[in-house]
Amino acid sequence: MGELGLLIDVLGAVLLVVVIVYAFRLNRSLSALKANKAELDTLIETFTQSTNRAEASVARLKSSATETATALQANVSKAQELRDDLAFMTDRGEELANRLEAAIKNARTVAPRPTEAASRNSDAVDEMHEKPDQDQRGKSKAELLRALQGMR
Repeated sequence: MGELGLLIDVLGAVLLVVVIVYAFRLNRSLSALKANKAELDTLIETFTQSTNRAEASVARLKSSATETATALQANVSKAQELRDDLAFMTDRGEELANRLEAAIKNARTVAPRPTEAASRNSDAVDEMHEKPDQDQRGKSKAELLRALQGMR
């Protein structure tokens, strides 16, 4: 039995050495953790500040996006109004152009141009026919101006 007791004592001593080594390593780890606790606290504080700044930035970004959307909507509304006005003016212009074209056709049928032979024979006849053309142009211009003023 003496040998069994000795074996148990040796085994107990080995286990005690293992526990002492483990306790020593644990003590070093705890010391390092305590030393790094200050750094960890600083890191947590920095992270908190960064999070707060990010939240404030997101709030400003949302506000800016809302303002931009409002301004953009106002511009779109104004552009639609201008498009409608332009379409109206284009329609009125087409109507006026059609009326002017019809008036020109009517004027040409009422006062036909002289033939080439007649124009060669007499310069006086040319001058008489040019004046009605100029008068007709003046009338057409006057009609155009009246129509444009009527659009306003």
